[in-house]
Amino acid sequence: MTVSGQKIMAHAGVATATPDLGKESMMGLVQWSPCRCRHLFALLSVASILIWLVFLVLRGDDGLSSNALYLREAQTENLTSEQNDPYINWINLTPGYIDRLSVLGRRIFLNEKIGSEQDRHFTIHIWKYEEYGQDLGDRFFKVGSPENFDPFEDCSVSNCRMSLKDENVMFADAVLFHLHHIAGPPADVPRAPGQLWVWFTDESPNNVLALSSDRILSHFNGVFNWSMNYRMDSSVPVPYGRTVSVPENEWLNTTEDYYKMKRKNVAIMGSNCGDPNNRYKYVAELQKYLAVDVYGECGPLKCPGHYWTNCDKLDDYKFYLAFESSNCDEYLTEKVWWNALHKSAVPVVMGPPRWNYEMLLPPNSFIHVEDFRSPADLARYLKYLLNHPAEYQKYHDWRRRYRVLNEHGYSAAPVCHLCRLCEALNYNNKMDQQADLEPFYDRDQQCYPPQWVD
Repeated sequence: MTVSGQKIMAHAGVATATPDLGKESMMGLVQWSPCRCRHLFALLSVASILIWLVFLVLRGDDGLSSNALYLREAQTENLTSEQNDPYINWINLTPGYIDRLSVLGRRIFLNEKIGSEQDRHFTIHIWKYEEYGQDLGDRFFKVGSPENFDPFEDCSVSNCRMSLKDENVMFADAVLFHLHHIAGPPADVPRAPGQLWVWFTDESPNNVLALSSDRILSHFNGVFNWSMNYRMDSSVPVPYGRTVSVPENEWLNTTEDYYKMKRKNVAIMGSNCGDPNNRYKYVAELQKYLAVDVYGECGPLKCPGHYWTNCDKLDDYKFYLAFESSNCDEYLTEKVWWNALHKSAVPVVMGPPRWNYEMLLPPNSFIHVEDFRSPADLARYLKYLLNHPAEYQKYHDWRRRYRVLNEHGYSAAPVCHLCRLCEALNYNNKMDQQADLEPFYDRDQQCYPPQWVD
């Protein structure tokens, strides 16, 4: 497996990213003092016996490596340590990253009570809706239902209205351009003075401008005022999901026994089988060591609905392989938020580096493929968890103090995109704004090579 930017410790078949411990070992053995020559043989003999005994204890009957046990023990210690409690300041954003958040971003990710509803109405226009609006309409106004719903019904503000006919574009306060639905920079679109132009996509940088004849990002610079996508530092953040804290007076002492509730083991569902990160090659290798049920176009099992209706066949699995199509920063889709966490499965993730998931998902809630040297080693660890219910349950401990919100509009989940744009029109700074695609959405800067190479 190719892992960049991490120090890897490998032992007994498992590779885990660990901090540099210097001369002190992972097992907590202190540095050796210099020994006199006549004692050296005796000390080495005793040490060899002790190390062998420790290895046998940690290895157990499951063949699980000491590093994998260390990983789980470290996470468990965090859950009980008041000094290093992951439930306090768990998101760990740097001051520099916080400075990049818009007012709306600070409201929804940091829960800051800033900004207020303005005493006026705003009009939001979706460009080319009449031509390409069916998929957007099904998502923004229907959410899989045959009936339209009010996209601002549960919004924190209620002073926006929609415009869908391009002949009315000059009357809008904000114009939303879906980057999948434009052929190039919108140079021929009439623009009213002071009008905000907003680019939108929830695809990764690898797939942005998929239908455009001009995919050179710099050609779009200077055109848009706001960005609207899944990244936290977008002008209008619309993530697929969010983790939110539960008030302390609502904390739970225990969680459901998800191990007993789930009768099946491992599943994945998808429709794109040839992605640049080799995810389905990884699945095929994993299947040599562990049974994986594959739904959708890439496997023999089918589940009606997929995008617009919920696939309830996934509800019964202990693990879900939330393998993204691209390994790009903050690109965490419905695969992890809905198919895994919402359905009370433990997500096994492939996508951006581990720190991205630690920033966005509940603490100690996932397993990352980059922590393992090969699919065989991952299979060994999953089998260990399947044979040890108490260890499996630790991946659900977060549910006592956190919950996840799905806001993407797939699988009949709620959708918040137009509400978020309306909130941004009320809360965000609207003067002298510019949202260039380059370098913000440059795949060379935002995406990573495959974490495992066959």
